[in-house]
Amino acid sequence: MSELCNGPLVPHLCQPSVVELVADCSRCLGLCCVLLPFARSAEFAFDKAAGETCRHLAADHRCGIHARLREKGMRGCAAYDCFGAGQSVTGTGRVEHFRLVEQVHEIAWYLGDAAGRGADVAGLVEEAEALAVAAHPSSALVEDLRSRVAPVLREVARAARASYASPLSAAGADLVAADLRREDLRGADLRGALLIEADLRGVDLTDADLLGADLRGADLRDAQASAALFVTRRQLGSVQVRPGDEGTPRRLRR
Repeated sequence: MSELCNGPLVPHLCQPSVVELVADCSRCLGLCCVLLPFARSAEFAFDKAAGETCRHLAADHRCGIHARLREKGMRGCAAYDCFGAGQSVTGTGRVEHFRLVEQVHEIAWYLGDAAGRGADVAGLVEEAEALAVAAHPSSALVEDLRSRVAPVLREVARAARASYASPLSAAGADLVAADLRREDLRGADLRGALLIEADLRGVDLTDADLLGADLRGADLRDAQASAALFVTRRQLGSVQVRPGDEGTPRRLRR
């Protein structure tokens, strides 16, 4: 993995550099508060169209209710994370490419997990680095990269669960409000599963594939997710109760 330290998209393995995967709102223009749409729901208190400035965005490009987002009905904003794309496009004058760059940064985040599991992703990391800073990234290039990263991530997850006799296979499953406290979720395939308001208190998620799993409102109190796969800040930001520090993946610890 040492060759990955020549690239900037794996800061948990190497020294930080110019392409960052951790959002820094102080160096952004509040792009998520302007460019992204949302609809009135349990996550948002009102409708907002893409390109419309959120009513709570202040003149200094900061959220005027940041400390009270959840009580104001803006749980979706509290959970949101751009993987560092906001400050990247702001600092390089590529604001119009925010959403594409955000996707590249998210892909790079998952490649960091794959690298941490010993996968040879150096070439893909280099491609992601180049695309993340490209003057004119295109959706076609992003989708091409995603299509080649996807099987690598699947193989990493398959290898992780190979040591378990019969891991739970629940990719895309509807587990809304399910009580999973007695389930053995080590090595489980929970990719894309609906775990909204699920009870995951005290469960062991070691080697579980959580890529794209919807954890909104889930209770992860005392859960062991430090070695779970493909967990993001968005997911942990959306849960009702987070796991403790020791149960949280190292690069997501506060």
